[in-house]
Formats: sequence, C-alpha cells, structure tokens
Amino acid sequence: WRALFALFFSRAVMGRLGRDPEFFAAVDGPVARRILERSRWALTELPVASNPFVAFIVTGAFQEDALPRFLRPEHGQAIQSRLDRLSLRHGPVDAAPGVFDGFNLSDVFEYMNDAEHEACYARVLDRARPGARLVYWNLLAPRGRPAALAARATPLEDEARALHARDRAWFYQRLHVDRASGARA
Repeated sequence: WRALFALFFSRAVMGRLGRDPEFFAAVDGPVARRILERSRWALTELPVASNPFVAFIVTGAFQEDALPRFLRPEHGQAIQSRLDRLSLRHGPVDAAPGVFDGFNLSDVFEYMNDAEHEACYARVLDRARPGARLVYWNLLAPRGRPAALAARATPLEDEARALHARDRAWFYQRLHVDRASGARA
C-alpha cells in the first residue's frame, strides 16, 4: 500500500502521467506522503461506504448507496425547480457581465504560479459583490488569499477548517473560504 502510493504519486510518475513539472515548483516535501496521510485519515475517520468519491475512484462509477447529493432522488425535484437560477458561463471570469454572490473555484489556483494566482484572484474579486464567498481547495500547492489583496477579502479560517474536517473529497490538503469586502483595487 505505502510502496504503491510512493510510486504512483511520485513526482516522476505524476509527471509522466501529465502533470507539468512546473506544478511541483510550489509543492514542499514528498507528494506521495502527503496524499497517503490524507487517504489514511479519510479511510479511517470519514464514512467510507457512503462516500461518493471513494466509490467512484474504486469502481469507476457512482454507486446507488453512495451517490453525491446532486444525484440523490430526494433532491431531484428541488434541483429541477431551481435550474432557472443557474447561469453557466464558459470563459475568463472578467468576461462575465455583472457581479456574483459566490464562487466555487475548485482547485483552479493549484496550476498557477504566484503572479498568475494573485492576478486571477484579483479578477474574481472584481466580479464579487460585498460579502461574496470564494471557496477553493489546495491539492498540493499552498494557495490562499494573496497578501496584497488583504483589504479586499478575508479568510474565514474557522468555517473552512470545520467544512474541511468533514469534506468527503479527502485528497485536498486544505479548503479555503474567503469573504469579499467589496473594496476595489
């Protein structure tokens, strides 16, 4: 188990499987050990049988007894009745008209250098209403609110820690929840 993790999640193998070597520039320490520690924690501390991420990774498909919330039958009607509230946009954040109340940014900052991260974060804030939440994860690269943008957003560290402690997407090292102040550059 440990040997397979050490091999599969080594920088060399991950690089051969498509990870750009630049991705590792901001990553401190052995990659495999960090992922192994998070996996050990998740497989012993989180409910495994009902975890949709575990089910999908192990079987290649979602299982009926481990569906993500958006696929559960009891949520279908509520989702269907609110589809008109969604507006999907494809493109740069600064190309979207208007301002937004929230941003699910996944791990978008993971693949950027520091300058790109700061510029992208600033563009997100340019489209954020005061009080808007920015939610994003770190897989390996530590990326939080850039210090230069401290007047424009506040990390909600207690909330992020509490959510991350029960996050079923265990492979992420950290969850961030930041609140936009509404201040402009």
